[in-house]
Amino acid sequence: MVEAPKKDEEDYDKTFTKVEIESEFPGGAAARLRYLNKNLRYPDDAVNNEIQGTVVVQFIVDKEGNVSDVNAISGPESGGLREEAVRAIKKSGKWTPAVQNGRQVKSYKKQPIVFKLEAQ
Repeated sequence: MVEAPKKDEEDYDKTFTKVEIESEFPGGAAARLRYLNKNLRYPDDAVNNEIQGTVVVQFIVDKEGNVSDVNAISGPESGGLREEAVRAIKKSGKWTPAVQNGRQVKSYKKQPIVFKLEAQ
């Protein structure tokens, strides 16, 4: 009898970049959008200088759904948009963890956040 190689427990302790089921905000995309619309504040500096754009925030969602290592990896450098996007993600509470091979795993998540000024 030949057994398939067993996955080491350590494999599930690493941080995954690709997973079968992505981690997500509780309630899915619609709930995430509602949360961001309610909690994001457009920084005054960005409004006064007419700075807008998309900030991509990368972070880790662990096996319990906790968010950590939140960083803005792209987006406007000035106006405070990156800092505001990071603040909002840090406050977002527990997420639904990613799943790999039927197990909850720690994974990287990238979240674009669009800052757009209303046309006057």
